[in-house]
Amino acid sequence: MNWTHGIILACSLVGIAKAWTYHYSNVTMNWAQARDWCQTKFTDMVVIQNQQENDYLVSVLPQRNSSPYFWIGITKTYSNETWRWIGDNSTWMSDQSWAENEPNNNRSTEFCVEIYTSRGRNRGKWNDEKCSMAKYVSCYKAQCTNTTCDRGECHEVINNVTCHCQAGFEGERCQTAVACALGPGPDDGDLICSRNHTVNSTCHVSCSWGLFTIASGPITCESDGLWSGPRPACAVGSGAVSTLCCLCFCWRQYRKRQKNSQERPPDEDANSSSALSG
Repeated sequence: MNWTHGIILACSLVGIAKAWTYHYSNVTMNWAQARDWCQTKFTDMVVIQNQQENDYLVSVLPQRNSSPYFWIGITKTYSNETWRWIGDNSTWMSDQSWAENEPNNNRSTEFCVEIYTSRGRNRGKWNDEKCSMAKYVSCYKAQCTNTTCDRGECHEVINNVTCHCQAGFEGERCQTAVACALGPGPDDGDLICSRNHTVNSTCHVSCSWGLFTIASGPITCESDGLWSGPRPACAVGSGAVSTLCCLCFCWRQYRKRQKNSQERPPDEDANSSSALSG
């Protein structure tokens, strides 16, 4: 079955990825066959997300002055249902979407939609039609893949592919973990961190002997690039002061006794012994 390309919606993402491409058939088929054809050769039947895309699609599809026109990917199963787009199940349509007096469900089962590409006021408007009717079809080929965005959701719009990043990641492809700024460690201890200060990494301080940590616990790098609490530091605690004072006092007393013992005259002990014997 022959087909022709529509225009390529091109926009680079890091010089590699492009936005989706539109395609269309030059033979007619019913709606179910048309969707199967699109899914086999491309990604799916065209899904329109806003009026800008609707207008752009019409500008790249071949102009036709009468039916058959082009199937688009919006449908329903029952007459009282809401029209829904295939794939994402959205219900987008604008006040300008339908042609005059449409949708009219003229044959009671007009549950599929074609888009007019004729000149005049109905250009770009929609018409509900029986799904068994033979029409041309408009398809799209997505450029988003499972690897387009490392840690995010790929979103395609006209002339652009965008990665919507998960919390804690950034960059054009969501390839970079958010990092929290952290200066050098304290002079009187070591700052020990995991994961190089990136999101979900933790840091705690290991203080020098005799010092205590000023913090309730480790801090965590959060997705907004800020730490979960104040930066831990080292300081002398009240218990440490008492311990150090006691040690200093005892050491001074010991040194004093040693000094007094060394300064006593050598004959003093001998005189004391003679006096006792007499």
